[in-house]
Amino acid sequence: MTLDSLVSRSLFRAGVLFLAPAELMAQTGSELHGRIVNAAGTPIAGATITLIGFRYSIKSDSLGQFRFAGPPGSTLALSLQASGFRDDTASVVLIRRRPVVRDFVLVSEQTPLPEPNPSDRVLRGRVMTTDGEPISYANVQINGGHRFVSDDSGRFNLSITVSGSFSLLIRRIGFEPTEVKLTGMPDTAVAVRMTPIATALPELRVTGSAAFVSLDLRGFYRRMRDAERGINHGYFVTPEDLLLRNPLNVTDAVEQFPLLRLRPGNSEQTWSKEWGFRNLAVPRNMRIEDRSGCVLTVYLDGIRIQPSSRVRNGELEDTQVNSLVNPGSVAGIEVYPRALGAPPEFPVASATCGVVLIWTK
Repeated sequence: MTLDSLVSRSLFRAGVLFLAPAELMAQTGSELHGRIVNAAGTPIAGATITLIGFRYSIKSDSLGQFRFAGPPGSTLALSLQASGFRDDTASVVLIRRRPVVRDFVLVSEQTPLPEPNPSDRVLRGRVMTTDGEPISYANVQINGGHRFVSDDSGRFNLSITVSGSFSLLIRRIGFEPTEVKLTGMPDTAVAVRMTPIATALPELRVTGSAAFVSLDLRGFYRRMRDAERGINHGYFVTPEDLLLRNPLNVTDAVEQFPLLRLRPGNSEQTWSKEWGFRNLAVPRNMRIEDRSGCVLTVYLDGIRIQPSSRVRNGELEDTQVNSLVNPGSVAGIEVYPRALGAPPEFPVASATCGVVLIWTK
């Protein structure tokens, strides 16, 4: 018998399909050590694995395991089937002198099919817990830049302007940040599963509601979605942003936005009264202005606090934002640099200056 006939001959011994005699495999062959599992990583026993090129099938054992062997450098084209799961295919390249160890995941027939993307420039996705529950109002960023928010069912639609590969960073209070890297626009919707942050309180349950109900009731997320569609021209500081930035003062959280600046007041006097220090110029007394010096109107929980109409010693005296509320009490902030595009229910003090909305927890 020639060597070619030995190599082409299929022998099945002890659950292993050999494409060459055992003696030859010990010297030059390689193996695939496979395992069939479900989405949760549980082994699937009795799955059918077919070597497509040879039309030869074997079954996975009670641990979901199986083995194939063949010449190094060869490609094994496999067909995978199991009762209650969707059929799948896979290919594996064998490596010389060491086995290839790989898990093959089969998706349950009960799992809904991914939703198609509406176009090649719009990415559709859904943010869920590890149990499949939707996570609403999650922050989704493309390449760490433009930020979107998922709706109350965890879904999001993103207009993709970049070409080639890109990444999505998903953040949500109560969950570990998750990054998804994509080599290009997928044909179906992206399913993102977030892991809850471990807590020492076993009775605490993380649900898909808003991080702070106050933001939802006051229209924060609704206006945030409107900004994504170009209905208004606002910038938003979400609970996740505040947790990430950890600002010393509330006004520090809005300094990052374009067209804005902070102008200090009598910081030494304000700091001295509160802390008993003298000659310490730390600017807690700040006013939010645009680049032309126009003072923005500031609302705290819907009540206007700047510019103030209160008169002291013959001059207008503003209520200081940083003296009224500390960053740990703030749930979210909205900034509209221009009066045009600001929510009409929050009138501005000037016809041209913008508005800042601060919402507490």
